[in-house]
Amino acid sequence: MMPPAASTSPDARADEPPAATFLVRGIFILGMRSLFIVRGTVASGTVRAKQRVIGLPGMDAEVQSVEARLLDVSGGASQTALTFHYTKQAQLERWKSLVLEGSLLSLAAPG
Repeated sequence: MMPPAASTSPDARADEPPAATFLVRGIFILGMRSLFIVRGTVASGTVRAKQRVIGLPGMDAEVQSVEARLLDVSGGASQTALTFHYTKQAQLERWKSLVLEGSLLSLAAPG
């Protein structure tokens, strides 16, 4: 028996399936705008602004915006970018350590 998935939002119930999942292909930072940007592909569902990351303790983040159909510079399939606004450097460092290439982010439905 598996333990319930951890949640960073008191609203997200661990027994509910995620509204969307997102396969991470890379991250980058826009420091001047305090944005943590995750690029990759939507694995299931539909990603939207206001969705919260669930099941990843320490990733207390809400999607600020979604940019779809971005060209891959190496000629691969188009990708999507999710932007997250960070408020402190420590928060950014924590997110950078948690969100790695190949990881799968689970997103809750917007509240």
